[in-house]
Amino acid sequence: MKRPLIYYSISVFTGCISSMMLYENAIIGAVIAASFFAILFFTLDEKFLIINILFFAIGIFSFAMYFNIKVPDTIEVRLIENKGYYYISNYKGRKILLNGKVSKIKEGERIKIYGTFKNDKDFSRGVIGNYKVDKYDVCKRDYVYYLYEIKRNIYTQYKEVLGDERSALVMALCYGDTGYLTKNQKSEFLKMGVFHAVSVSGFHMAIIYKVLELIIGLKFAILVSFIYILFTGMQASTVRAFIMIIIFKFSKMFFKNYDNLSALALAALILLIGKPYYVIDVGFMLSFLATLGIILYYKKILRTLYKLPQKLNESLSITLSSQIFSVPYTAFNVQNFSSGFILGNIFLLPMYSVIVILGNSALLFCSIPVIFRLLTSGLNFMLTAIEGANYLILKFCPPISYLTYLDGFALILIYLSFILYRHGYIKFKYLPSFILILILFQSYSFVPQVYHINFSEGEGVVVKYKTNKVMICSYSQSSVKEVINIKEKMNVDKIFTNPKQNFKINIGERFQIGVMCYGEGNIFNTIISNKNKKFVFIDNNTKKEALSVFRSYDVVKLPQRSLENNSQNNKVYISEDNISLYVIIFNRIFRVY
Repeated sequence: MKRPLIYYSISVFTGCISSMMLYENAIIGAVIAASFFAILFFTLDEKFLIINILFFAIGIFSFAMYFNIKVPDTIEVRLIENKGYYYISNYKGRKILLNGKVSKIKEGERIKIYGTFKNDKDFSRGVIGNYKVDKYDVCKRDYVYYLYEIKRNIYTQYKEVLGDERSALVMALCYGDTGYLTKNQKSEFLKMGVFHAVSVSGFHMAIIYKVLELIIGLKFAILVSFIYILFTGMQASTVRAFIMIIIFKFSKMFFKNYDNLSALALAALILLIGKPYYVIDVGFMLSFLATLGIILYYKKILRTLYKLPQKLNESLSITLSSQIFSVPYTAFNVQNFSSGFILGNIFLLPMYSVIVILGNSALLFCSIPVIFRLLTSGLNFMLTAIEGANYLILKFCPPISYLTYLDGFALILIYLSFILYRHGYIKFKYLPSFILILILFQSYSFVPQVYHINFSEGEGVVVKYKTNKVMICSYSQSSVKEVINIKEKMNVDKIFTNPKQNFKINIGERFQIGVMCYGEGNIFNTIISNKNKKFVFIDNNTKKEALSVFRSYDVVKLPQRSLENNSQNNKVYISEDNISLYVIIFNRIFRVY
């Protein structure tokens, strides 16, 4: 069997997924397991079938062992992240959230805690539960603590020379510590599609190893790279890159052929057995999917774009190939996509590479003031250049697009049609055009659509017409998450919050939205008008004397709605229980639901 490691890693992955679903929904978990067994039975020979079933069982066992561990009332944990009002700690390779009487403790410290553990699993983050701390004792400091201490000290030194924002960028780029970044910085990186480069990834590991091997040779480069992985927090993407580098180097040492797909599969196998919750970890999935796209399509795109200058061709090819599998996953999970990623990756990644080299060099010479100042001067120059590049790129970057499940399915179908066409099924060449037409119908509103939404404390109106998607809402601070969730789910382009009296905005060439405020709490009636007709949406709380104002309007009375909330994740579900939809056709308004 060619490339058996790919089969083994898929078996472990499916085993982890099945085990997780058995906790959430036993029937779905059983269906996934049975379907996988059926595929194995009809496609593999007996010997290989048994081996894959064993790896499937390993996946189930590793997931169950990770999330089912007895936690006593007194334990020793490692503090790995300070979230402000709680801590994330490590207990026997598992994550536990700490709250209660914890203060004056630092990340990296090992502490003995006394309290009560509550089993509250969070599969997406690998958290096995919450621990309420009554008291704690700080244990003897070890090398891990000093790695965290070095990171804190280097930030202080950078801050004195570079300032807050530039130091934050260096800490993120070089050492994977994004905690110092401001919200504005994170927003800019997302818009430019380069957030993967800001948090430590395989991109960083490749640069660090290449420079180290050039300076100190193969063996020491591997050792120092491993220390760098520990220093940056053992991110899935860096460990993946490190494993693939080791396999590549050992294959050359033993005169064996290097197969990058098998190396990628082995890296996935190792990581999933050690951290089975990675099956739904966004960073893990995006890292592997991007790498898979590069392995399969980088050279093909390179040959297609051969007329471009070599450096531009290489940069563009690696950028495009990395998105082939990661964008559909983004549609199903993250649900936002930066179409400015091409500009960001082409112009910023080379500059980030220099920052990574200078920043890690400064770390080595932080105790020698003369060399440290020289390196920080270089960093300062590069950071100034990056700020200028950011400004120019953001000028041309389109806004972040919000993807839906339909977009994800459409991208998968386009990819499958391409595969089928390449294998001789000529008729499938028309499928992408048909899918694109469906997407157009889904994203383009041929008639005005008016959605009225009730929040916990406030209300909102979303109007869609042609390519315009506008939301007007009044809400309190407690409803912020509801507004954000609705914005993402309904793919809204612009939001106008807490409008004032006589607020107006044009939607397309013909239609205009306005509001008329009344009562307390900034409650408003929505007015939609064109040249010939005016509609006003009124809820049941509008007083009778206020209705006299709207004698020349077509009055639409909104139904009383109750909001469906999920107390566990504080998300609002857009359904018929909290939203009303109306459409305007030929100057008449119709209620859809």
